[in-house]
Amino acid sequence: MTATTTASTNTAEPGPLAKARELREYIRSLAPVIEEERQLPKELIDRLRQSGLMHLLVPRSRGGAEEHPVTAAQVVEELSYADGSTGWCAMLAHQASSFGAAIPEEHAIEIWGNGNIVAGSARPIGKAIATNDPEPGYIISGRWPFASGSSHADWFGAECVVYDGDEPRKDAAGNDVIRMCHVPRSAVTIHDTWFTTGLRGTASNDFSVEGAFVPEGKTTPTVDMVPVHPWKLYRAVPLAFMNHGSHSLGIGRAAIDEAKAVAATKTGWGTDKPLREHPRMQLLIAEAVATVESSRVFLYQSANTLWEAPDEEIGTRTLERGRVRLATNHAATASLRAVDLLYSALGTTSIFTKSPLERQFRDVHTANAHVMIGALSNEAAGRVELGLDPAFPFF
Repeated sequence: MTATTTASTNTAEPGPLAKARELREYIRSLAPVIEEERQLPKELIDRLRQSGLMHLLVPRSRGGAEEHPVTAAQVVEELSYADGSTGWCAMLAHQASSFGAAIPEEHAIEIWGNGNIVAGSARPIGKAIATNDPEPGYIISGRWPFASGSSHADWFGAECVVYDGDEPRKDAAGNDVIRMCHVPRSAVTIHDTWFTTGLRGTASNDFSVEGAFVPEGKTTPTVDMVPVHPWKLYRAVPLAFMNHGSHSLGIGRAAIDEAKAVAATKTGWGTDKPLREHPRMQLLIAEAVATVESSRVFLYQSANTLWEAPDEEIGTRTLERGRVRLATNHAATASLRAVDLLYSALGTTSIFTKSPLERQFRDVHTANAHVMIGALSNEAAGRVELGLDPAFPFF
């Protein structure tokens, strides 16, 4: 399988990539509204739900598409090409489904079925007090940041330290026991905190929960999680997180196309020739294209290599898993470099909010601040290359 031949083979209806491309111009037309309202409009969310594009990495038995992870990542890329915030919300919806790996079927269907979207925060800063009343579960409380999609999510994942009474529960190594607890929107308070440089439409607000009961079956450990569903994606979590790279690739590709369009009509200072005829612009476009497209190939080829491993081996292919994480990080930083080149090359055109490049610049820099594609993740990939344990989550 090549890096690009990954679309669905179902001919009864358009595949996920075709659906994403059909929505592209519609999403681009909404970009100013998304920026101003700092959330995705309801009509857009409705279309994304109906298209199934938010549920590509949910198993079929749980109401999703159980799609090839590279196809799902390419869908995020296409949505991000149209608008960074829209692509980001799809990306996080895909990633949230990974926590369903250890959730029993009946509870997983309740959480992800019927088009439900899950937001949340993978930060163990909440408190989950173990209880058997009215059944085994936890009373959870806390406040969590960065719940992307908080404006439209139906369920929220809240990571908590487990307590037995007043004392935190410890594992055999003496570490705190941590669980991801899923609560319905009705149990959540949203705090309007998302005032940022970029990705303004993601509504990545804080949320809090006070004393909500969560049954054991709606929680999962976040360390040493044991999948209860046979889908092999659940044993190769880097494939669910690779869409951090595809998100930035979409923004990078959009910035290249925007720069080409501007260069076709804008004249350089002191000349009547359009920028596209200037060697300096030609050089920068060439560098940006090479930077984005080469990192794109590395990402999707690495992911396909891991995905094509035998089912019984995919969970132990440490080097291939590390390569997916490395390629993910590289795609994100390479796309940022390409956008920076073009932002500078177009001078004052780039600084006005009416320019898509201005928003792409802000969005890609905000996206690259995420810890999952930062230095710690790169160090972990380097550890794997050197034959060491990654010592980093979601490898």
